[in-house]
Amino acid sequence: MNAKEPGGSPVAGAQTLDRGIRVLWHLAGEPDGATLTEMARSLGFNRNALHRMLETLAAHDLVRRTEDKRFHLAHGLVELAAAVDGDLRALARPVLTELADAVLATAHLMVPISDAEVQAVLVVEPRLTAAHIAFRTGQRHPLRRGSGGLAILAGRPAREDDPAEVVEARAQGYAVSTGQVVPGVIGVSVPVPAPPGRAEASLGVSLVDPDAVEKVTPELVEAARRLSAQLFAAG
Repeated sequence: MNAKEPGGSPVAGAQTLDRGIRVLWHLAGEPDGATLTEMARSLGFNRNALHRMLETLAAHDLVRRTEDKRFHLAHGLVELAAAVDGDLRALARPVLTELADAVLATAHLMVPISDAEVQAVLVVEPRLTAAHIAFRTGQRHPLRRGSGGLAILAGRPAREDDPAEVVEARAQGYAVSTGQVVPGVIGVSVPVPAPPGRAEASLGVSLVDPDAVEKVTPELVEAARRLSAQLFAAG
């Protein structure tokens, strides 16, 4: 199974929908696309049923087939994605752009997508460095691993079962993790307070130099404060 394909059993009565979603996740992990035969083999689907499913997805501009008969994700998914927390990302982009350039590191905005996972909904790379850490928007990892999830937990009311890292992050105002998501990468994140009804979020940066943590933290805290103020102003 592709690393990005969701596991578990399909909901009863929704097998076709479940399989269509699995096709999309499979293609998300195939930057060069995949043929009908390759997908049928990898996913264990009947070729004829898979062909009909791909035709339906193509009709909705969710997949496309190129001249070499390989299927790829299509631009309809971009339009759907743009509607997800669009105002949050619109407000956050200039803040993250300024932060990334100020600390010379990739900045990211994380939100929880379940009780167990967080996802990067916006990633901004610095424009003034020759080399930096990079990862794509949409990356997921466990809520209790990585500074982004730890910061979100630290922004919640205290609980008796909070991990020591969350307790520490709540006390100092920011979370730090080393190698929990990507080996050798240091994450520093802070929670972004938001008005009721808004998604929880954390703002963070990815570093390779441990000595940079203390240098970037004030910039990060200030960026989160600015974004939070904009969220409250926007209601």
